[in-house]
Amino acid sequence: MGFKLTTMRFKEKYDKMSYGLILGLTLPIIGFLFSYVIKTMGIPDASLSQYISNYIASSDKMDITIFAMLPNMLLFYFVNFKWNMFEFTKGIVGVTLIMGISVVIMGL
Repeated sequence: MGFKLTTMRFKEKYDKMSYGLILGLTLPIIGFLFSYVIKTMGIPDASLSQYISNYIASSDKMDITIFAMLPNMLLFYFVNFKWNMFEFTKGIVGVTLIMGISVVIMGL
């Protein structure tokens, strides 16, 4: 009974679109940094600034951007289907849609 009450308080406190927007903007940055670690593993003298420059100059941004958006997709699964935090989900979906549309526009 105590766990259920704690879960309800958690949902009431954090089920806000602003929290979804904040995490929706933060997690892709963490995902991008994680992609830097994975993709430059074993490459000597690969700096983050060089990785960012290569990303900006590249015509194929899809793989890195999708990799960066994976944490949002994972969080979406939990907050929408497991925890039913629908206001929080709106923030995540909004950020993800804007990022997806911008990738499509940049790819044209």
